[in-house]
Amino acid sequence: MDSYEITANAKTNLFLRVCGILPNGYHSLYSVMQEIDLADSLTVNIYPEREEGFEIRCIGRDDIDPDKNLCKKARDRFFSSLRKKASADPSLYNAALRKNGFPYIEMILTKRIPSESGMGGGSSDAAAVLMVLQEHFGNPFTDEELNQLAVNVGADVPFFLFGGTCLCERVGEDIKVLRSLAGIPLLIVKPSMGVSTPECFHAIDSKPLPEFDHARYSAYIDSLNGSDKGPLARFLEGGDLLTNDLEAPSFEMLPGISDIRDALLETGAAYSRMTGSGSAVFAMYEDEKVRDAAYEKISCDSAFSDCDVFVCATI
Repeated sequence: MDSYEITANAKTNLFLRVCGILPNGYHSLYSVMQEIDLADSLTVNIYPEREEGFEIRCIGRDDIDPDKNLCKKARDRFFSSLRKKASADPSLYNAALRKNGFPYIEMILTKRIPSESGMGGGSSDAAAVLMVLQEHFGNPFTDEELNQLAVNVGADVPFFLFGGTCLCERVGEDIKVLRSLAGIPLLIVKPSMGVSTPECFHAIDSKPLPEFDHARYSAYIDSLNGSDKGPLARFLEGGDLLTNDLEAPSFEMLPGISDIRDALLETGAAYSRMTGSGSAVFAMYEDEKVRDAAYEKISCDSAFSDCDVFVCATI
């Protein structure tokens, strides 16, 4: 048996713009995604001597259908793509594969990232599976091929192959690694109810999209990479560009999200936004002392007693 241990970190969308609809029907997005230190953990056990098969155990969540888990989808897409590639290049198969097909895989997933939060927990788990299989099978795919495989698993999955701070465009497959924004103290509040991503996008389609000034955003991204200021100050130079087009429909579907954001700003946060399509809201702070005081305030507020509150940081 070969065993792999890997951490699958969450993300926040520091800002998110919806720029239109692509010919394939997906929305074209423009977003800076940021990896944070809240994470799931994954153990992948591979049994070359056993017949092909798969099982996944999920610790911390008992309502995830194993057949719909993105980890399984990642495994299936990886093997499907490897079969196609190996048919043209038999050297990709070792003796065990030729004899028994692909190996039996067991996954043990410990969930800490909340679902329906906009924090990419399932996508991060799937990316971790792809990275483990890529390593185990001797890196059969180029970076470009693995990136395309990832976007076929889920829109946020390619980002997690890179991590850190990235500009993600189109469905999420066009990625530019940016200068790190690591080290910013965060507080994240996740209400008990989530937001349906398809319903959120359907709602935004019913109204004209806000104007998107690509030239201004390009100049901001250049500044984000080139400024000699600290991470938080560099980020905040974006000013009115730092918005999330999915907030308005999500606020309508779940008004409590807006209340959370207002409360976080009142704790002294330098910046606060909903991440992705929600329902989690994150706040950035100048230092850990202010963040920790905000945590105490929010945690003791009965208005947010049904919320999960996470103390974390950008990485």
